[in-house]
Amino acid sequence: MHPKSSVLVLDAPPSSSSSESPLIYITIGERNILDDMSELSLSLATAESMTVGDNNLFESGCIIKAKSIGNNNWFEPKCEVGDGVVIGDDCVIGTAVVVPPHTVVPSNTILVRLPDGRIIQRLHKEFARKAKQVLQDRYIGAFTEPTSQAYLPRNHRMKTK
Repeated sequence: MHPKSSVLVLDAPPSSSSSESPLIYITIGERNILDDMSELSLSLATAESMTVGDNNLFESGCIIKAKSIGNNNWFEPKCEVGDGVVIGDDCVIGTAVVVPPHTVVPSNTILVRLPDGRIIQRLHKEFARKAKQVLQDRYIGAFTEPTSQAYLPRNHRMKTK
């Protein structure tokens, strides 16, 4: 998780009334990368938890409010995913794509925004899905493999008081 990324539960009630409010969780799987200024957020008004699978890449500036995200997805810069959205496995949400609330994005889907603002939805071809997976694995591996020069525990410095 990049230091300037965030995971938020919005509209949290005061702790004194916590026994009256439903338990809402954001569950995040393994090997997920949240780049700078990316945000996973959940509103208590939706009364639904958020589940994020494994091996997902959230690039700079994306805002994600989905109910469920599968595995091996790639969220490109400045995309927005609305409340209650369900995203399958192996999807690509393109740069500046806005996914409306309560949309279901099937597995192996690519969403791309055209210059005129239209969104095109296509299914991955098998060779393209494999190529995306190799690139995504390399990107995530660069930060999580101890032999990598970019290994996060080696290069990340936390400020202490």
